[in-house]
Amino acid sequence: MSVFPRSLGCVSEDRVYGGRAVADRRRDRRERFLAAAVELFGTQGYAGTSVPQVCRAAGLSTRQFYQEFSDREHLLRTLYDRLQDRSMAQVSERVLERIAAGDGIDAVLDAGVRAFLAVYDDPLPARVNFIEVVGVSPAFEEHRHANRARWGELLQTAAQAGAARGLPLTSATPLQWAAYIGAVNAVIVERTLDPSITEDALLHAMRTLLRPGILG
Repeated sequence: MSVFPRSLGCVSEDRVYGGRAVADRRRDRRERFLAAAVELFGTQGYAGTSVPQVCRAAGLSTRQFYQEFSDREHLLRTLYDRLQDRSMAQVSERVLERIAAGDGIDAVLDAGVRAFLAVYDDPLPARVNFIEVVGVSPAFEEHRHANRARWGELLQTAAQAGAARGLPLTSATPLQWAAYIGAVNAVIVERTLDPSITEDALLHAMRTLLRPGILG
């Protein structure tokens, strides 16, 4: 008979150690790795950052790292997905909220753009999300392409919701949305390179691309 309990290889996340549940410890550990990744990828770059450096910045071991992520690219993708999901949720919530409130087209578009910009107000996550993720691997590029398609669907749904409420909006094609998303990425990158660019300048550029741009 083994001296190790059969359950050792599959510890329940409901178990408590040192007064904290295993699930809480794992969440805390994951957050520390992600915070370290934002700092390092956002300053010295993804290519210039190693797994041991991330671990040192997080104050954790490489063994713990590989319990959470398969490799460095998995860490970057997790961070990218979190930022993307957060910005999509913020934009969708604000736009639909303003449409439901009966706001005019300018107020609706401004609310959506400002909600997006608020997620990337910090230059570090902005650099990670719009610069460091480019060209990482063919698989990552495919993932980014799929994510741009998600953005196109979200924006088209919002435009259709606005048109149904009587807002003067024309329909845009997936290719037009892809062009808009690429342009938005470009202006965010410009701001990471030139901190003197103001939020109002970004808002004006992004709003002009929407209207009288692809939305008429």
